[in-house]
Amino acid sequence: MTVRAALALLLAAVALPAAAATGARQAGTRTWAPARRSPCDVPHTGPLVYHWPIKPFDRQHPIRGFFGDPRTVSDGESELGDSTPVTPGSYTFHNGIDIAAATGTAVYPVVSGRAHIGYGDEVIVVTRDGRTFQYFHIRPAIVEGQHVVVDRTVLGHVLPGWLHVHLTEIDGFRVHNPLDPGHLEPYRDTTIPVVHWIAATGPNGILLENGALHGLVRFTADATDAPPLAVPGQWFGFPVTPALIRWRLSRPTGKAVVRWRTSVDFRRTEPPNRQFWRVYAAGTYQNFPVFGHHYFQGQAGRYLFELARRPLDTRRLANGAYVLSVRASDICGNSSSLSVPVRVENGQPVLRSAAAIPAIERRSGAAASSSPER
Repeated sequence: MTVRAALALLLAAVALPAAAATGARQAGTRTWAPARRSPCDVPHTGPLVYHWPIKPFDRQHPIRGFFGDPRTVSDGESELGDSTPVTPGSYTFHNGIDIAAATGTAVYPVVSGRAHIGYGDEVIVVTRDGRTFQYFHIRPAIVEGQHVVVDRTVLGHVLPGWLHVHLTEIDGFRVHNPLDPGHLEPYRDTTIPVVHWIAATGPNGILLENGALHGLVRFTADATDAPPLAVPGQWFGFPVTPALIRWRLSRPTGKAVVRWRTSVDFRRTEPPNRQFWRVYAAGTYQNFPVFGHHYFQGQAGRYLFELARRPLDTRRLANGAYVLSVRASDICGNSSSLSVPVRVENGQPVLRSAAAIPAIERRSGAAASSSPER
């Protein structure tokens, strides 16, 4: 097994910290925080507000793919979960939302404008206020350049096999999250994202045991969210990405050593695809993933986040006890945090090779993910 493959295996399965004496996990502290005053609960009437592209227009529909979700298609003939950033393939951020819809469902423009037939199964609508909306996986029912009217003109119908319409909003030249309050409405969400575990690795993918940190350290977190409405069919129960990941390092007394820092923020826009492996960590894959020529039907995705773009240099910290906290939030303000105890031991690091870790406990829940799609 290569170092990179070992690191991918490590990130797939190891939680921080683990108790070396017994081999059991030490439980971290998890805090749940339902949104008290959610921005999603306030009706918006601004010029950017629009409604759903399928009937009924004024009712929320299930969403099976969130803005910022990983879209991974690995060319490598790898075992599931053994894909790394250097494996050739396609790795992109999902640039819209996937709204569940049966085959043949009529799709309408969310804002009036001039329609264009895009590549393949895409219809594009350009509005007078400078926005562009893209609708994928539909058979066009319009002609090139046709003026289309919100809630009245049928843009097309959902094609067989897709069972959703993909909606992208582009404001000017920047892709925008349709679920950002004040855009697609009505939208409510009471589900709470979960941080499942946190891992720490030193140079060359070495696991730092018992939360003992030394030298340059990278942190990775496994975090997911759940759609606010149950998704019908084979996509029922599959994860989506949280909208916001943040972390901090503090003393057990609560005094912050590294104040809350943002790892990724999908609430309004997303980074360019070239930064995919700066946001997601090795071992990340989408729902229903593709590895080589193998399509893993019905396998739940795994969303691993790089907490910081640069390693934390513990040599700048005093030896002793600390608490590492990671918080995952959705676009409506619901959040949860996982806090685990760690120690800075700059004098005598406790290390072992990731390759020496047994084929460890994998995170419980549904397995891996789906095909290349928008």
